[in-house]
Amino acid sequence: MPTTKVGDINIYYEVHGEGEPLLLIMGLGADVTGWLFQTSEFSKEYRVIVFDNRGVGRTDAPDSPYSIEMMADDAAGLLYALGIEKAHIIGLSMGGMIAQELALKYPQRVKSLILATTAAGPSEGIFRAGHVIDTWARMVQEGVSLETRIGEQLIWIFTDKFFENEEQFNMTLNVMLSNPYPQPAYALARQVAACLEHDARDRLGQIAVPTLVLVAKEDILLPVKLSEAIAAGIPSAELVVLEGGGHGFNFEIPDKFNQAVLDFWARVEKKSH
Repeated sequence: MPTTKVGDINIYYEVHGEGEPLLLIMGLGADVTGWLFQTSEFSKEYRVIVFDNRGVGRTDAPDSPYSIEMMADDAAGLLYALGIEKAHIIGLSMGGMIAQELALKYPQRVKSLILATTAAGPSEGIFRAGHVIDTWARMVQEGVSLETRIGEQLIWIFTDKFFENEEQFNMTLNVMLSNPYPQPAYALARQVAACLEHDARDRLGQIAVPTLVLVAKEDILLPVKLSEAIAAGIPSAELVVLEGGGHGFNFEIPDKFNQAVLDFWARVEKKSH
């Protein structure tokens, strides 16, 4: 169980494969298992680093205020601890917020940036999501059963087609129910508060690394217009909207997600030579 001390916490991480380093930053309340369909695929060509954010999984969960900038410091500190000068970065949902701050505060650490189904701050289209994730935090605090909470989350994360596929649904449900490292209620609340306070809208123009903004057309939690706003704010950013997935599109349509990512990296590599 590899962990490393970064600042005030011990961070759990895993390294898969060899090659150019790639750091994957997961979203709200999720641990390394959220990258299940990416780790195996990307590690065929890259050195993939996945880790648990502050407050989730096997990383420490202090009961004190969290911020997105703080979690970006954690990610940068992990790269430093592993001796990685520069990496490709993927951030999904809350992880995308962390990735924005990482690129803004530590641009020398970022070779390319993928912001998947995320937001840059308070704006039209995100307020419903704020109420949803706040409700999730209150459900944990009020002792609602894990199965009920997961059922509520899946409604927002996946599309009708996902629920029609009984095998895919049951596999996902079992993965989430059998997680041996449940997130403490207070830690989810701390992460939720960090997300609601994040605002990088006025700073997006400072991001100078090659950037892909990736979103699914049927995302109802963080709708496409939020990604469009991010892409418009970052110079030369590419926007790709994938068909057939919702907020959890890396899980629901992993082949499309992974191909979009690999195609982007191929373009980045081609331009750098």
